[in-house]
Amino acid sequence: MSNRIEEEKSPQIVVIGGGPVGLFTAVQIKILLPQVNLVIYEKHQQYQRNHVLRLNKMRTFFGLPPSLLLKNMIDNLPSVVRTSMLESQLLELSKQLQIPIVHKNIENLNQFSDSRVIIGADGSHSIIRQLVFNNKMEYEKVLKYVVEMKYEVNGQGQKLDFIKYQYRTQKQLKYLVNEHIGTQKENRTPITLHLLIDKQIYEQMKSATFKQPYYLHSHQHLIHKDLLETITIWFNVKKEYANEQRIENSEKITCITLAVYQSSEFVHYNEEKKQYTCLVGDAAFGVPFFRSLNNGILCSKKLSLCIHSCFSEYSSQTYRSGDLLTNLKFALKKTKNELHYLINWNKPLNAYNQYVHALANVEVIFAEKKAALLFATEVVNKITGTVPWQVNKWSPSKVEKFKQTKNDNNESEIIMNDDVDTMEMDDQNYELVQEFDLIT
Repeated sequence: MSNRIEEEKSPQIVVIGGGPVGLFTAVQIKILLPQVNLVIYEKHQQYQRNHVLRLNKMRTFFGLPPSLLLKNMIDNLPSVVRTSMLESQLLELSKQLQIPIVHKNIENLNQFSDSRVIIGADGSHSIIRQLVFNNKMEYEKVLKYVVEMKYEVNGQGQKLDFIKYQYRTQKQLKYLVNEHIGTQKENRTPITLHLLIDKQIYEQMKSATFKQPYYLHSHQHLIHKDLLETITIWFNVKKEYANEQRIENSEKITCITLAVYQSSEFVHYNEEKKQYTCLVGDAAFGVPFFRSLNNGILCSKKLSLCIHSCFSEYSSQTYRSGDLLTNLKFALKKTKNELHYLINWNKPLNAYNQYVHALANVEVIFAEKKAALLFATEVVNKITGTVPWQVNKWSPSKVEKFKQTKNDNNESEIIMNDDVDTMEMDDQNYELVQEFDLIT
């Protein structure tokens, strides 16, 4: 992050966490309340994650404050975007709006005793949730266990033809495989495999983390034999029918949980200090299937409107995008929020608390239903691979051939390379729990 300033004393609004949701929240508040003293605190100098997100632009960005700067940024965002790209654009927008960003790891809130609002946008392991809300959860559940393997191939990576090869291969695998092929760069293509595993394998391999991953060439003895067989079959089919040439020693394996969680409350009011503390984004609740960022932005819209009502003396009527439709969308959203706000007039941010509770409940139900669908898909895959009347299938001799490990010779499957400088494997703090998707 590039904005560096001297730390300000007693800002009126403090945002802890300068990720996409924290920045989105701060940007909206600053557009609505340009005179308010707002500061973002972020512990990292540079953003730590570089994975891909899907944006539901129509739903997620409906009713944002009508700023020409914000509108131009959103109009130019693709529906599938890397967090690093989104982060850099939000940082530039924050700079244009003159929002200070202090790079500091916040361990307590003593320095903010005079602030009116503290916003915790500091992720799933939120320090604000721990300090103010005692980390009390309304809901926590592991839905699935996942192994992720990242590796690189020479040239442009290719998917298997689904009918000819992928379908019949998947039926021979013990675990469902989902493949994502990245963008070729410097004659290399990053590929990511997600494999749904059971709890037993997770417990055996949970020491394979993003900071300390397993590598296929050096940790085979730690990988469960059924999982290793699945990987071997997949690689051999890809080599033979997609002409895949893997970069030697680029295969990195991590083991994670696919989980949902929800804080018991999202707003706390300190009577003595007359101070609100709010949770937004992953600090409030988290779900998988590419929905966390979208949910975080939805919550940030509601929170910024509620804070705007609290700080009406700092409000400005000059925020307009010049686009009639954008102004009308915001007016509709603002009117709806003001009605909700009036119902909770004695507790100004209670409207936000109610909104997030309702949204989180819906999202948790959605995640559980999709996890059940994944389970059903696994069952169907196992059944179709065992019934005797299969037509589209590999012969037994082919299956046995694919099970044979070929990594010990110098065939074209592996490209020898002493310096494995992986392009897309730097997301040590990336939490797959929030973004994994198998069925789209």
